[in-house]
Amino acid sequence: MNSLFRHHLFPLFCLCTILNSVQPASAGEPQWVEIQSPHFSVITDAGDKRGREVAMRFEQMRTVFSTLLPKANVNTPIPLQIVAFRNTKEIRQYAPLWKGKPTEVAGLFQGGQDRSFIMLDMSVENPWTVVFHEYAHQLMNAMMPESLDPWYEEGFAEYFSSIEVDSKEARVGKIPNYDYQILQQEGMMKIADLFSVRQNSSTYNESGDHRTTFYAESSMVMHYLYDNQMIPNLAHYFGAKIDKGEPVEQSIQQGFGMSSAEFDKVLRNYVSSGRYKYYPIPNPPNIVSKDYAMKPLVAADSSAVLADIHLHSRDYQDKAIAEFQEILKAEPNHAAALRGLGFAYLQKHDFA
Repeated sequence: MNSLFRHHLFPLFCLCTILNSVQPASAGEPQWVEIQSPHFSVITDAGDKRGREVAMRFEQMRTVFSTLLPKANVNTPIPLQIVAFRNTKEIRQYAPLWKGKPTEVAGLFQGGQDRSFIMLDMSVENPWTVVFHEYAHQLMNAMMPESLDPWYEEGFAEYFSSIEVDSKEARVGKIPNYDYQILQQEGMMKIADLFSVRQNSSTYNESGDHRTTFYAESSMVMHYLYDNQMIPNLAHYFGAKIDKGEPVEQSIQQGFGMSSAEFDKVLRNYVSSGRYKYYPIPNPPNIVSKDYAMKPLVAADSSAVLADIHLHSRDYQDKAIAEFQEILKAEPNHAAALRGLGFAYLQKHDFA
């Protein structure tokens, strides 16, 4: 098996053992502010209070992950910018396109070689599950040398999105009731079909029942693997599939010691039982959002960050160039816009 792959998956496998042992904008325009916590930068047009909440949740999540995954580096080398949009209309302007239209997202992780972004829709009922989901993606992106199958990446992120945090403790591994409801109402995909979904599959991109089921079942698979101490089996599964190029069904047999049909049966039984394990972890003290620094952003600075998001998406790079050029018309020496435009032209030259 590929030693590099095994090295990067190791921190994730360790979780089994640990768990078991346990200037202002003009009138009418949104006012963007930046909140700076000890480890995160959040810019938002949803207000100072909401921005502080977002930063605090990320600080909590960072501490939870450092407890669960002591071998993982939560101090990721690539800068992370968190952007909390006040409503769905705004975040849709940055969502990936599927057949020419923005996909429906409540949050989004966007990785890059020079910087990464997490975007959140603060108008949804409970944005904190999205916070935890997207931060899990960011940590996975830092730990893994390349992307893995969507069911695994989304299942891992969904597992951690359900973390509950209060003043006393964090609870890891609880399954939300709506996951059970979704799978009871919509039915379950066959494991071989779930494991065959790709980043360009309609199931992964088109809003609707199939996508909802995909996320819920991916989450259930990860819960089942964690609860049954089977996370190390993932190395055998991906070793067969990636290193040896085996088909999905054969990789399931080699990785998990059962056929895909047998996996279907045990997962259905796990879901129907309604039983799962969760693990309480003492909540870290002294995470106090009122101590975070806050400053208003001038329009050019917030616009440069938003243009940078577009630049790091393959769907919006031409739009990003136009946005940087517009900033530089008003402020020819704007450092972030100059850097972004230069990076954009460098990318075009590399791809030419």
